Amino acid sequence: MTGRRARGQGERLLLSLALVAVSLLWMTRPLATWALAACWVGTAVGVLGTLWFGWRYFASRGAAR
Repeated sequence: MTGRRARGQGERLLLSLALVAVSLLWMTRPLATWALAACWVGTAVGVLGTLWFGWRYFASRGAAR
């Protein structure tokens, strides 16, 4: 496993956005209460990840200039 690079901030930002999108899409279906709660948690974690990794991504892009 040597020689592999870690995910960058941009990739983590996109994964967080995908988590938000998938969680919100699942909420459009009739679900059990526990599944609806899991969708809300996924949305909240995705939003927090988007804010965190987005801030770090744009900060790193600004420092590169």
